Amino acid sequence: MFNSLDPIWLFLGGLVIRYGGELLNVIIGFGLQRLACQITIAETNPIYSAVCWELERTGKVYDFSELIYTHAPLVTPAIESPALKTRLQPRAGWIGISYQGAYVGIHRHDLKVTDLQNTQLLTLATFRWWQPQMLAWLHELETNYNLEAPLIVRLIGGTISIVRTQTKRRRETLALEAVTETELFADLDRFLQSRDIYRQRGIPWRRGYLLYGPPGTGKSSVIQAIASHYDRQLVSLSLTDMDDSALLRAWSEITATSIVALEDIDSVFSGRKPLGELSFSALLNTLDGAGAVEGSITILTTNHREQLDPALIRPGRCDREFELGYLTAASCAKMFFCFFPDSELATVVSQQLGNYRVSPAAWQNYLQCQNHGEEAVANCNFAALQVME
Repeated sequence: MFNSLDPIWLFLGGLVIRYGGELLNVIIGFGLQRLACQITIAETNPIYSAVCWELERTGKVYDFSELIYTHAPLVTPAIESPALKTRLQPRAGWIGISYQGAYVGIHRHDLKVTDLQNTQLLTLATFRWWQPQMLAWLHELETNYNLEAPLIVRLIGGTISIVRTQTKRRRETLALEAVTETELFADLDRFLQSRDIYRQRGIPWRRGYLLYGPPGTGKSSVIQAIASHYDRQLVSLSLTDMDDSALLRAWSEITATSIVALEDIDSVFSGRKPLGELSFSALLNTLDGAGAVEGSITILTTNHREQLDPALIRPGRCDREFELGYLTAASCAKMFFCFFPDSELATVVSQQLGNYRVSPAAWQNYLQCQNHGEEAVANCNFAALQVME
């Protein structure tokens, strides 16, 4: 006998037949969202390498498919990996580890960043009631491998953007005069803590610096140390490869937590005359025009300050200038102490510097070729290291 509800059941049955698979996926997906938790780790994060090293150390070689080269941690880890200068990538798909009674799944996959670049991601997933164990495992890896977040560097030139990671540069390794270092970092501290003051006074919250001095005096090192010290991404723009539109595109990718480096600015312009395709007005508008990024720090460098147009380095574009010079007795001893922690020998060798004009780069290159402090002092010849003009 025909029931008035039969058409409804037939309709619902048809929906199940037609959309049953999608409906089941929705139900499963909703259930996983309620029951599971996950963490995604990019390869630029040092914990990514730690997970790979730990899986290698614990003998899960059968769960890997490719061998790539990587750098070892700066500090010798408490747990030795069999081959810290190599890293076995987890294979595509899910693999699993157990820790303190919990099960954690690990999945490696690629993320397309640009047409020319992919980045690797690790996704760790487990049930919500095992989340504390998963976090404890990651914390244990972080402790055992003495991890430090790397410096993220973006190199932008023309239409190409490359992201790299490198070891952070510690402030105490800089061959700066104490007064210069103190003034520079004090100004940066003051700027970064003055956001509300800038807004109250209607002043754009951004800061520009000019570092100038002879080649090899540490301008690039100072920029890396600033980005490392304040844990900011370093964006290096190659202006010689850019035209006006490329600069605008590059600047649109800069965030409020960026350190923007425009190095060797004198090689891009002769006064206001461009030496490439980038116009002088486009650069000025980018530095302090409507497109300038709030919270960003821009650092220009040059070997020849006298060749720069005053409009480029006026306050508002370059708010502070710092000259980096040749090695002094104090910076000579400081660098020596970084390589060979012997304060007595550092004093001895710095007394030999005299009036020789030696760049910090030349002194660093000399020190890293010596086996120990006594050898460095005995072989030192500042006359051979000095700049010849």
